[in-house]
Amino acid sequence: MDRVRMSRVEFLAKVRRLGLSVAVLAVAGCSSIPGAKDPGDTLGNLMAFNSPTAPPIQQAKADLKVNCPIVDVNQGGSAVRVGGATSGSVRYQYSLGDIARDCSVENNQIVMRVGIEGKVLLGPAGAPSSFTVPVKVTVRRESDEKIIETKVYRVAASIPSGAAQSSFSVVTDPLRMPYLGEDAFDDYMVFVGFEGSGQSLPASKRRRRG
Repeated sequence: MDRVRMSRVEFLAKVRRLGLSVAVLAVAGCSSIPGAKDPGDTLGNLMAFNSPTAPPIQQAKADLKVNCPIVDVNQGGSAVRVGGATSGSVRYQYSLGDIARDCSVENNQIVMRVGIEGKVLLGPAGAPSSFTVPVKVTVRRESDEKIIETKVYRVAASIPSGAAQSSFSVVTDPLRMPYLGEDAFDDYMVFVGFEGSGQSLPASKRRRRG
């Protein structure tokens, strides 16, 4: 996958063009955090549409409606440290920030895009440099917990001399999944994390209900 990098302004501009629903994820001190909220969230609307309210949603072709699958974060995946075993030997840390989502229905398939923003923070043993952040996106079918698609994005970030952090952002390629009904959040889950971090996916909602 090609390396992708854009500024926060470019990220939000792309979010607005795509009409993504945005949620702010609180990552400080969390081992697991909720996924993206619904587009009624005022803050999300301000970021995505520059207005407290979202514009009317256009109907999908053939009048098929869809409620987007929930975007969640891998267990323990809101932040990953790279370096030694002690806090003083940490070189840098990847952390997730804003997540956005957008869905439509095409040819009886759900077509979903996810926008992801985060930060790279220097640790005590780190130094300003260029980084490649391995952002992993996974789509799971909830009926049998089968993974139906996984994509890894090598996202570029650079911390200049004199700075302690940098941001990164990426909007995924279209994620496609069979259309099973309007309430796609019951049929699928989408997870965001970092490749190679040993994180696990939360249990299926259906299994938890049982």
